[in-house]
Amino acid sequence: MKNWLAMLDSRGTRAARWAACLGLIGLVGLALMTIADVLLRWLFNSPMDGVADIGRLMVAIIIASFFPIALAERHHITISFLGKLLGRRADAWLQAFSSLVTSVFFVFLGWQFIIYTEELHTSGETTWLLGLAVAPWWGAATFFLLFCIPIQALVVISQFQAATRRNLADDDPCNTAEAN
Repeated sequence: MKNWLAMLDSRGTRAARWAACLGLIGLVGLALMTIADVLLRWLFNSPMDGVADIGRLMVAIIIASFFPIALAERHHITISFLGKLLGRRADAWLQAFSSLVTSVFFVFLGWQFIIYTEELHTSGETTWLLGLAVAPWWGAATFFLLFCIPIQALVVISQFQAATRRNLADDDPCNTAEAN
């Protein structure tokens, strides 16, 4: 099972990196579009129409595209002082529990994004200036957030597997004999 989990984790991380690459391409595109708009305003007093419309839509997708890699590579904020005080076994279980809570959070977040995207589609909302449909853009952001769920599920399985390992001695944090 361990090899199977490692293979899935590796493939999930690879897919998450591709999602982040797409987000990076979008971020560079947004930056170039903004620079072009500023230069056209400054040099020719002729701004590009719709930069603000497209920019608002792109930001949601760009931000959502980086969540999967942050989860896959465990680059999120952790508060680990309690686990360090209680020992390695307690720390492993606290990490597993926090991974489970993070997973539940992304399930609820994805659910809310689905509802919001459906509302945008039903209402037919468009951007103010260009008249672009908003729902497909939010659909892309929702896709990236939903992609976080299987990525985080792999993290949860891995964390619980680590917590149940027998080689994690229930060490006493006050015992310094083990440190010597």
